[in-house]
Amino acid sequence: MRLAFLIDPPASLNPKKDSSVALMRAAARDGDEIFILEKSGIIAEPDGLSLIVRRAAVAEDDSQWLSMSEAEKLQSGFFGAVLLRLDPPLNSAFLHATLALDFSAAPVFNAPRALREMNEKLSILQFPELIPPTIATANAEAILAFHKMHGGAVLKPLDGMGGRGIYISPENDRNLRGMLDLLGDDGRAMLMVQAYVPEARTGDKRVFVIGGAPAKWMLSRTPREDDHRGNLAAGGRAKALPLGEMERKIAEAVAPLLEKCGIVFAGLDVLGDKLTEINITCPTGLREVRDQTGDDLA
Repeated sequence: MRLAFLIDPPASLNPKKDSSVALMRAAARDGDEIFILEKSGIIAEPDGLSLIVRRAAVAEDDSQWLSMSEAEKLQSGFFGAVLLRLDPPLNSAFLHATLALDFSAAPVFNAPRALREMNEKLSILQFPELIPPTIATANAEAILAFHKMHGGAVLKPLDGMGGRGIYISPENDRNLRGMLDLLGDDGRAMLMVQAYVPEARTGDKRVFVIGGAPAKWMLSRTPREDDHRGNLAAGGRAKALPLGEMERKIAEAVAPLLEKCGIVFAGLDVLGDKLTEINITCPTGLREVRDQTGDDLA
């Protein structure tokens, strides 16, 4: 099969940890033809979608993992699928790319429409029985009341990734109003606010849902000693574990929605027994599972 990988500039990828690289390598081992596509290579025209791509040879050697041919322009129907692997944030450039990809003659995974409409933070509100106390608002007074009710809170921007912009605000926090001014852009930006889950001290779990089913492995992500975030991008330590029964139940509850929306690969974040995020734009963690277990989820 011919696969076009829509990615950020290849030089920005880390082959030792990036799941996009793991997916390309898995495709290469299966004998698929791999093509590299960047946002600037998407061309929507009256007669369909064209893609400026480079044919790629992907190696297992991390020091020289990628070589590419000269760029060529091909119709989207030339490909068996387009794999959309752009990092957040979902800014206007990301949004416009997904809108153009709606014209693709090849299927796109994860589905562009779902990436536009299914916010990774807000989507958990569809599963109230699985999540910690949560609100999403730009209203400072509502956030202050929530914070007081729960003796503190966790503040998250709706378009962040890798733990960026996530703050824990403890009870009697005199910095809270200042943080709301900064994170909330003086009341113009909506924030997700969650009650603190005590298990966050020891980290969270990344649960993979692939093709509508939970994967057999999950990642335990432990924060550094000087940080509260377990995200790998923030320096968290990853340990592959067999999927637990509680995490399986959460994944099985969320999976039908993912499958319905065309989300082929998702990463659920679970703190204690609570679902905190549904990552669908560019989930990571596949390389760590393979390195530690030998199983190639990619």
